[in-house]
Amino acid sequence: MMKALRIEPADNVAVVAQDTRKGDVLRHAGGEVTALEDIGLGHKIAVEAVAQGELVRKYGVPIGRASAPIAAGAFVHTHNLEDITEELCRQYVAAFRDGRGA
Repeated sequence: MMKALRIEPADNVAVVAQDTRKGDVLRHAGGEVTALEDIGLGHKIAVEAVAQGELVRKYGVPIGRASAPIAAGAFVHTHNLEDITEELCRQYVAAFRDGRGA
């Protein structure tokens, strides 16, 4: 069986550990998911449905926001993932200034 790397239970994406074809079943920590499309080695696959506007989590941290609904098994990349780096930086700076940062 093919594998995908899902590090944290709260992650809604995993990293595919090999080139994946549509219909391939991938095992990850927490279950299995069927690829809805071809996904290249090292790219992300949704391991559960992600609603538009919901945070996308990888390695236990948010990496973006879904810019469209993402089905379990879908390729997750710039076509359906909004960059939130600036938003996260603003939150960090505000927390640091308020004494909540480390």
